[in-house]
Amino acid sequence: MTTTEVEAYLDRVVGALPGGSPRPPQVEMLRAVAGAIDTGEHVAVQGPTGVGKSLAYLVPVLDAATRGLRTVVVTATRALQDQLAQEDLPVAAAPFDDVSWAVLKGRNNYLCRAAMSDLTIRRDGTAELDLGAASEPTDRADPGEIAVLVEWAGRTNTGDRAELTDEPNDAAWSAVSVSSGECPGAARCDHAADCWSELAREAALAADVVVVNAHLYAAHLQSGSTLLGEHQVLVVDEAHEFEDALVGALGTSVGPGRLRAAARSYARLVAGDPGPPRALERAADEVEVQLRTTLDELGGDRRATRLEGPLPEPLMAALADARIAVDAAIDGVASIRDAARQSGSTTARHRAERTARSTEGLADDLDAVTAELEVGQVRWVSESVTGRTSLELTRIDVADTLRRIAWRVSEDDGSSAPTVVMCSATLDPETPARLGLDARYVAVDSPFDVRNHGLLHVPRIPRPTDPRWPDAVVDELEWVVELLDGRTLGLFTSRRMLDRTAGALVERLPDRRILVQGDAPNPVLQREFLDDEHATLLATASFWTGISAPGPTCSAVVIDKLPFPVPSDPIVQARGELVSEARAFAEVSVPAAAVGLAQGAGRLLRTVSDRGIVVVLDPRLAEAGYRRRILDRLPAFRRTRDREDVRRFVEQLDLDA
Repeated sequence: MTTTEVEAYLDRVVGALPGGSPRPPQVEMLRAVAGAIDTGEHVAVQGPTGVGKSLAYLVPVLDAATRGLRTVVVTATRALQDQLAQEDLPVAAAPFDDVSWAVLKGRNNYLCRAAMSDLTIRRDGTAELDLGAASEPTDRADPGEIAVLVEWAGRTNTGDRAELTDEPNDAAWSAVSVSSGECPGAARCDHAADCWSELAREAALAADVVVVNAHLYAAHLQSGSTLLGEHQVLVVDEAHEFEDALVGALGTSVGPGRLRAAARSYARLVAGDPGPPRALERAADEVEVQLRTTLDELGGDRRATRLEGPLPEPLMAALADARIAVDAAIDGVASIRDAARQSGSTTARHRAERTARSTEGLADDLDAVTAELEVGQVRWVSESVTGRTSLELTRIDVADTLRRIAWRVSEDDGSSAPTVVMCSATLDPETPARLGLDARYVAVDSPFDVRNHGLLHVPRIPRPTDPRWPDAVVDELEWVVELLDGRTLGLFTSRRMLDRTAGALVERLPDRRILVQGDAPNPVLQREFLDDEHATLLATASFWTGISAPGPTCSAVVIDKLPFPVPSDPIVQARGELVSEARAFAEVSVPAAAVGLAQGAGRLLRTVSDRGIVVVLDPRLAEAGYRRRILDRLPAFRRTRDREDVRRFVEQLDLDA
């Protein structure tokens, strides 16, 4: 198929949309993707908001499917998976006959028939629940909510959590699902024939295009590339997040919560044998004490304190005792599992298999986190916002790992690695190299009149290190909200700064409608912001990329400061060491801040008619020596440091017309 013919397909697809016609940047991106598929040359494409990048890569991918080439599309989130399958793929596939696609998610996104068979919901409203050995519930599951899930199980065709209109409580969902670490596998489950997760995988293996998230693709690589089957093309959407997603997916976490969950699961399975549960509980208490002691003694960031070299002896001793307790539990479960396999009780057999799998997985993870560190690994103690402690281990040499297990030709069967297409609205040219890939980089232009439709304002205020800066942030944000009559999205780099600013702004502007992240679920806040043109929404991380608000309701995006990664973060530290201390800031922190800021600024112009201002309340963007590297990643807005320029620009928007 020639590129011209693929362009003709794009014409048909986009032309069928209301007022649709291909945009030159979209055509340029399509040519780059189609060319890569035809030649086998990897390509990385930056396609700004409005390009229509999903259709620009899906049309060549679907065309390739008609020639027998199978594609895996990797997205950043499950929500993007659903968007592709429900909105973009049906549109893109219109000109193509006999092409199929499927979505595949991690096992714990689907109802588990075996888990549901292990539930007892009584008429008095109480429930007997097995929350799974890998679970760490923070609150009791609501039997009423579980009953709703069980009722839904009788009418769903997919068992996919995304079908639910109301998001279930995590504890309730844990009661009706299993993780991959708990599931005994189809060969040992009586429900395999109608298992929703297995059915989804079968559909994915048969599909021409399968849409997964980064964590599942990492699992595919760890399985020896067997989970998703052979594919000739790999599309990595939102590729700027792929590296961090893989680092997280390739990691291991062990904490007292997992030990206590194993104790509960064992006690429920093996009645009359209190020894292993007591040993696991004691081990959990000691591990928690030693993790907190380690945090205190090292005096680092309590949320993440890096451990270089051997583990502290008291912590190592506590983990060794935990491993002994887990071994005892494994021995006890083994005898019960053997008996259960011979019994006629399906529930007993499933419960034993789940407990065995999760306990054995806990043993493997304890071995991993206590082993001598390898080159490219980083280990740290973390404390969550809810106070849970854990010992974490992951690899940061993603490039070496991917070169070894993903971008290679198999010596066993001669199968080739897939042609890789990376794309994102904000893609650093160095991203492919950090992923171990030699790829051609293409940056297409924005289809918007960015220079005339957007203005970047960096006010002359103190820097964030100055104690006067927080008050200046409130002053500037208040001025913007009043100038725009609401219509403002405020993005913050920390929860503390958000809370401080929101409290002050609400006090200063009591008659304004100010929505604050945390006051309601994110989807509710987004709907309220979209429905009320004069509202102001203040938020942190998830809204930097997770919101699209076209039209006048988002005429100003205010960002508190440059989103540099936290220097004390163990992964950031380790990445810096790989490039040397002298180059760490320039080669790790600055590129990360540039991509993050571009993502935030990208909330402003979502359609060709959108207009507005981006205000960055960090004078380093206009004054620091590295400013050019960050400014180059932003849309080509006009720039000013003068309030009067901003006032004139806003007046020209004629928002109240």
